[in-house]
Amino acid sequence: MDNYSIKISPAAERDLKKLRNKLLNFNGIIKAIDDLSIEPRPSGVRKIKGFDITFRIKFYSHRIIYDIYDKDKKIIILRILKRNESTYRFK
Repeated sequence: MDNYSIKISPAAERDLKKLRNKLLNFNGIIKAIDDLSIEPRPSGVRKIKGFDITFRIKFYSHRIIYDIYDKDKKIIILRILKRNESTYRFK
């Protein structure tokens, strides 16, 4: 099985830049993103209501929100946000 390629959106790049010095387990969030290339729908993944290809996974108090393009074997990381009432209002 071919791995998926991972692209990080400009918004997710900004999120990662902010988290770099704030998150104790920053390398863990990078690993979680990298692991999506092997298993784009890991245990605990949730589809975001109202979107056909948008999913989220938990990483402690943060959510990694991403689109899966199965035909192209591509994942686009949209945002990495701390969980709150506005987490899923990103598009």
